[in-house]
Amino acid sequence: MNRYELRIENVQKQLKPGEACFVLQKEDVSYLTGFTGDSSYLFIAPGYVSFITDGRFTQQFREETQIEAELIEIGPGKSLSAVMTSLTAVHSVKNLLIDPEDITVALMRKFETALPALHYKFCDIVKAMRMYKDEIEIETIRRNIRITELGYHYIIREVAEGRSELEIAAELEHYLKVHGAENMSFETICASGARSALPHGRAGTKKVADGEVVLFDFGILKDGYCSDFTRCYYFGKILSSEFEKIKNIVLEALKAGEAAVKPGIPAKAVHQAVYSVIERAGYAEYFTHSTGHGVGMQVHEAPRIGANSETILSEGMVFTVEPGIYLPGKGGIRLEDIVTVRKNGCEVLTSTSYDL
Repeated sequence: MNRYELRIENVQKQLKPGEACFVLQKEDVSYLTGFTGDSSYLFIAPGYVSFITDGRFTQQFREETQIEAELIEIGPGKSLSAVMTSLTAVHSVKNLLIDPEDITVALMRKFETALPALHYKFCDIVKAMRMYKDEIEIETIRRNIRITELGYHYIIREVAEGRSELEIAAELEHYLKVHGAENMSFETICASGARSALPHGRAGTKKVADGEVVLFDFGILKDGYCSDFTRCYYFGKILSSEFEKIKNIVLEALKAGEAAVKPGIPAKAVHQAVYSVIERAGYAEYFTHSTGHGVGMQVHEAPRIGANSETILSEGMVFTVEPGIYLPGKGGIRLEDIVTVRKNGCEVLTSTSYDL
């Protein structure tokens, strides 16, 4: 069996008699099949898989899909609801498993109208599987981080007084795509001066000035997987003592969080390790977000690394550790690594220096 067939088998093993799983999200479909297109669905029952799409993607299905599945084409005269009515009847489905994050209210209402006797079980069966990366996935993410880091090392040499954040971000994205990125994994953050105190500040028309911190947060998408990277660059000669202090606190918090990573602990323990450092330093009110999030086929996925996250860390999980301190009107510092959980603790996949 190939890796995709094993994943399908894993889903099927979790189904009880009378159950089937309906997969809607693009990344979930890709994870289970290798297909990279849009507007496609999977119906998975014990011993059976159908791939449901429209005419735009039937040839792509034949070229990319790595599993045995019945191709069902939908379109005028053959709606998704009609197909699901037939499939659930043929396979004697009483309970349909659906991820509630993926189905729209409109589609749910269509299903309820077409299939009034069917029961729905809301669960994230595929996303739970995606939390655990195999070595191929980890190496893909690692390669993407290396491309991302190349972009950072390039762009900090191009920061100049009078260049706007938007101009710098555009040049960074162009460089990354020339060097292998298929797309950005999210909208590039390039925030300078006081705007670096905005944790998710978009690049704007503001021009970089001498003596400012420039916060970069960006990532790429390549081969189906994302990267996520944050570093701060000081454009000037002498960093103020206040920002030097904040940078050292954030770095200490980052390393405390990474040191806490190991199998068997709740994800919230990593957040607490990070938060405790910042709290002891007197900056707790300026750390305004969770410590991290999973990274994989999506740039934000499970597990969440926050104060209330009960997820137990296990080998193969990949996520960010990204503490920050943000001083309104002055600026902010955030440092971010991607890490993976190993048998004996934490492996840091990001390699760029933390120097400003």
